[in-house]
Amino acid sequence: MQNNDVMVSIYCKAYNHEKYIRDCLDGFVNQKTDFKYEVIIHDDASTDATAAIIREYEAKYPDIIRPIYQTENQYSKRVKVFSTFMLPLMRGKYIACCEGDDYWTDDGKLQMQVDFLEAHPDFSACVHNTEIVNMSNGKRFVNYPAEDRVYGPEDMIAGAMVCYHTSSLMYRIEYARNRPEFLRMQSGVGDYPLSIYLALSGSIQYFGKVMSVYRYGTEGSWTRRLGNDNQKKIANYNKQIAMLEAANEYSEHRYDALFRDKIGATRCEILIAEGNYKGLRQEPYRTYYQKFSRKDKVKVLLLQYCPPAYWILRRFKRFYI
Repeated sequence: MQNNDVMVSIYCKAYNHEKYIRDCLDGFVNQKTDFKYEVIIHDDASTDATAAIIREYEAKYPDIIRPIYQTENQYSKRVKVFSTFMLPLMRGKYIACCEGDDYWTDDGKLQMQVDFLEAHPDFSACVHNTEIVNMSNGKRFVNYPAEDRVYGPEDMIAGAMVCYHTSSLMYRIEYARNRPEFLRMQSGVGDYPLSIYLALSGSIQYFGKVMSVYRYGTEGSWTRRLGNDNQKKIANYNKQIAMLEAANEYSEHRYDALFRDKIGATRCEILIAEGNYKGLRQEPYRTYYQKFSRKDKVKVLLLQYCPPAYWILRRFKRFYI
């Protein structure tokens, strides 16, 4: 075990999360465990009461809450907050993740995940089911598998977002300290490259039990920042392609077909962002487009022939990705 017998270091980034941070912190401090854990929470110079609320919890739970308060916003400076400020402070054997606008709902979550990883050294990580709250309309639903299962590279390369949410992730700290270069190639969505790395390093256990809540579309979230700006989406997709190519190299092309399929699907997403729907039905893109889910094909058809219908469905139904 690491310094002071801390078993788990909880990773939490917060910025202008005044409306949500109490739920998040309560989920941390209410955990029932037979081991010590710590919360490394980074406030990125919030302009609301987020830092003040964190200070309340720091005073009440000094053995758990270990905050970092910035006086200047580091995200705007493109500083790698996790590796620069948070990781050097972590003392645990495992890292658990939860952003400041999400929260945990089960006080046995940490114990369950630690027990599993302690008993299964060949697993790099474990995750669990998560409830999604659409912040634009308040609708709540669960979109992840209900049954326990084991994830491998084929699942994570295809897309971690449909497998689990980051608020459920616990992984071994050595994978944070020995990070390949491809993890740094796509800013803002570090959970996807990380999921690929973890799957390449070992199996990932998934528990169907719901133990966290993901608030989709909160103020300042990655989803809101990306918004409907197609140029930003295209730039992000191009970064994703570069990341996937580098990850393929890192894996020595053991999963070359999987990576090529995902890169092809990502190029299709670029065509969609460009409004080039005709191009989706032409080679080489047709092959990848045919592998889209029925839901994604419906999304493309609506965008091509009836965009208002798509945006209505996105607002009130489940087109949240």
